[in-house]
Amino acid sequence: MPNNFHVMALGHVGLHVSDLERSKAFYRDILGFHVVWETICENGYHLLFMGNGSCVIELMPTDEKLEDGHLDHLTLLVSNLDNARKELEELGMVFETETYNDDRELYQNGERNLIFRGPDNERLQIEQIM
Repeated sequence: MPNNFHVMALGHVGLHVSDLERSKAFYRDILGFHVVWETICENGYHLLFMGNGSCVIELMPTDEKLEDGHLDHLTLLVSNLDNARKELEELGMVFETETYNDDRELYQNGERNLIFRGPDNERLQIEQIM
């Protein structure tokens, strides 16, 4: 089935971690990752993206017991979020929010994303970096 949007790459994988500094050191010192993007949001939430080659992970600090486990979401980088949304909705996908998640603090110029569920209830995110 042809689609009218282009998945460019795996964007990143979001992992919940109990100790952000411990996880940062592990991925840096053991697996050779480097900080791609790190910021503390206005609400105090610490965002940390680390990469090694084309592999990017988002380390997400939490102390909560998580229903979805440690893997929070798998992100697909798309060239046009509007086209991707339209086509996925036509195929029956239902998004978790009516509007885009618009994060101007992420990456140099921000990003927009939408989250939906796969066939086994896995969280999937489509993302357009601005």
